[in-house]
Amino acid sequence: MAATTIKGATELPAVTVTGNVKPTPPGDTVSRDWAARSPEMHWPTTMLNGAAEIFTHNQIEINASCVTVWDRLVQAEAWPQWCPFSGKVQIWGGATVLQKNSKFTWVSSDLPQDIPALGNVSAPSPEKVDSVVTEFDPPNRLGWRSYGRAWTIHGPLVDSYHNWYIKPIGAKKCVVTFEEVATGLAARYARGAYPELVHVSHDDWLQGLKRLSEIRK
Repeated sequence: MAATTIKGATELPAVTVTGNVKPTPPGDTVSRDWAARSPEMHWPTTMLNGAAEIFTHNQIEINASCVTVWDRLVQAEAWPQWCPFSGKVQIWGGATVLQKNSKFTWVSSDLPQDIPALGNVSAPSPEKVDSVVTEFDPPNRLGWRSYGRAWTIHGPLVDSYHNWYIKPIGAKKCVVTFEEVATGLAARYARGAYPELVHVSHDDWLQGLKRLSEIRK
């Protein structure tokens, strides 16, 4: 399988694919999202998302300014109030919002790690992931790398990158693109068992962000 490299303006840590990925019949959610991926996104260089087990592309229009949407998004510890697939968010160092190089821990249930037949896994807290913000360009671009705390002989159970682009299309209107690439045993299992789950969860995330951002104060 040919590797696809999408270069952004900023050099970011690379994401590597774990294991051998078996060809998947065309037409599943991951394949359709990969075909619909946005050319405007910034990705870590040498990122092999064309061969990754999970790739999602979601997009929504929000009737609010980029600044308003950004302000809601970077308040990570408030995510569980409007995003059902996230929980127990804790930003390290006492910060209240995400910043450049912020580290945070959270429960990301859109890609479950409690999968059957794990074997050789050390998991002090398998439901949590540790993340670090690698792209931070207010009020337009946000990206973070996440690792699951459970490990296999091949590395972390899940290794993912969340990628956001908030693009203005009017004075108080923007389009938000949200993409994610994930590799690892948990991602491989999800691709076979429920390839649509991450896409559906990200759609809920965007719908929640839209509702929150469009509230008139």
